[in-house]
Amino acid sequence: MQAIKDKLSFFQMPREDLGSILKAFFFFYFVLCSWYSIRPVRNEMAVQAGLENLPGLLSIVLLIMLIANPIYSWMVSNIDRNRVVIYTYLFFIANLICFFLGWVSFDNEVRVFIAKAFYIWCNVFSFFVVSIFWVSMINYFTSEQGKMYFGIISAGGSLGAFSGSSIARYFSMEVCGTSSMSDWGPFSLILISILGLTIALVLSTNFKSRVADEEIVTEENSSAKGIGSMLIPIRGSMLGNLSLYMVLWTALMTFGWMIALSIVQDWSTDPCERTGFFARIEQIVTPLTLFFQFFLTSLIFRKFGIGLILVSYGLILFLALIFYEAYPEIMTVLFVVCVLRTFEYALCKPARETLFTYLETQQRYKSTVFMDTFLARAGEVLGSWFAASGVVLLGLSSLAATYAALPFAALLSYTGFRAYKSSKM
Repeated sequence: MQAIKDKLSFFQMPREDLGSILKAFFFFYFVLCSWYSIRPVRNEMAVQAGLENLPGLLSIVLLIMLIANPIYSWMVSNIDRNRVVIYTYLFFIANLICFFLGWVSFDNEVRVFIAKAFYIWCNVFSFFVVSIFWVSMINYFTSEQGKMYFGIISAGGSLGAFSGSSIARYFSMEVCGTSSMSDWGPFSLILISILGLTIALVLSTNFKSRVADEEIVTEENSSAKGIGSMLIPIRGSMLGNLSLYMVLWTALMTFGWMIALSIVQDWSTDPCERTGFFARIEQIVTPLTLFFQFFLTSLIFRKFGIGLILVSYGLILFLALIFYEAYPEIMTVLFVVCVLRTFEYALCKPARETLFTYLETQQRYKSTVFMDTFLARAGEVLGSWFAASGVVLLGLSSLAATYAALPFAALLSYTGFRAYKSSKM
């Protein structure tokens, strides 16, 4: 009887853990609310910066990622781990304040430069702000607690993403462009992001690292090896195929996204309307992803296996590119982007992560960081350069460029099949 009283019947969690779980839930809620409130602004800045400039901007993102990772590794190794989240979030909050003050203080000529800088910054911000959150969770909760609670905590992030995108859509449709804020435009959403990240920073102080000293020493010795050590695990057959899969997937997604952005650009010249459209996409994707995660993802994995998920991505991207070419309309963008992102977040990413469970612990950490920070960005750069410059260099029409990308979609499916098969060897 006492054991029953000590646990909450619905989640089967000890009562003493409830406070920490709720704080972690809202911690992640405000982290993703902060990011998703400005994510539509990031997409709008991509349009304002000029689609022809995106390959160069993504190349800069790739370079910054290579520089930022050793700096972050050094910081984690040399600074009190309980202060890493505080220092990092304070740095990002200061950045947001500078961007906002710059936007409201300068004219349109300078704002073009700010738009480009903000687009670059958001691509770095989105990776680190979420990764650092999960580092604090991993260091605070034990592995057994993680199995029980991380799903609940992730739901907090999904709700935060939905709230952030809903706020962005409301501001874009009801506030952006009013007489009092007409000069701020979509950048007014930065104020919401600052508020969300500040609340997340306050909540982060509740999570002191519980990692044992010997684990910290081992991890520091590993991180001191830098980017070079991350290259080692790629030599394996499964990792080699998964690495190529990552590059092909992000390249094709970026190629399709640039086609989508050009359709959005032709559809409207109003930055508020475009920002509202980008926010609407996030509003649809987040609840769809939650629905799949709660009710369908595990069922699909058990019934069809992760191999079929990895293989089907190429076919879905193949159909998406054909659909863009056949029906270059704004509703096509809405439908295709929602399908692709839901598939990615709810099915393909969990399938890829499952493959990493076949690796040793050190390989998991090295390979996942390297893929997320370098290979994914490299694929984005390749896809954007082909969409913006490769088409011109090859003398291809829009239709011909789309067909030229289709064999890579087939290669993506084949690579996914090889990655899955090699993981079983």
